[in-house]
Amino acid sequence: MRKRAFRAVGAARLAMLLVLVGTPLSGCGIQETGVVGAGRPPVGDLLPPRDSRLLLFFFSPDDELLPVPRIVEVPWQGGPGSSPAEGEEASASLSPLTAVTALLKGPNKAERRAGLRNAPSLPREASAAERVVTGGSTVEVRLNLPVRRLTAPARDQLICTAAYAAHAQGALSVTLVGQDGRLAPADCSLRPVPAPAR
Repeated sequence: MRKRAFRAVGAARLAMLLVLVGTPLSGCGIQETGVVGAGRPPVGDLLPPRDSRLLLFFFSPDDELLPVPRIVEVPWQGGPGSSPAEGEEASASLSPLTAVTALLKGPNKAERRAGLRNAPSLPREASAAERVVTGGSTVEVRLNLPVRRLTAPARDQLICTAAYAAHAQGALSVTLVGQDGRLAPADCSLRPVPAPAR
């Protein structure tokens, strides 16, 4: 008789254990649903803010022209809480002339360590940049050197750097002017990838 009592108590315990373990596994009455769409993935601009950086164009070790942001210490002229008006630059340290001058100086130490470089025909003379004039939909870059001797890659570097320094999307034509004349206006071959619509 004792064996039957043990079996009955053991069976009751086993049944109680299954009920206790099975209840949380049943999901408490939550019904199964299909896949629910949550929209597009978040998109963010990976570049530092335009009001504190220059965008220079250097060549990678694979000979690919790449935009390279360079942070610039910008002395702010406005009062507390003020900001530049739309399309207005915060400082001359972000001007197209500053960008072209920085490009001609070449990559800094960290950029060189990353394998970035200028095209060989681009001189490493910051003084070669005389001035940059922006107006309407064009940018004119005046250089103290013969521009016809520049290779196409060197021209691309100058054109893209000047275009993006003068316009956030680089959507301006750039004319290079040098000691040996003026080249035809050209556009930067690199365009930003449009962010997906939200």
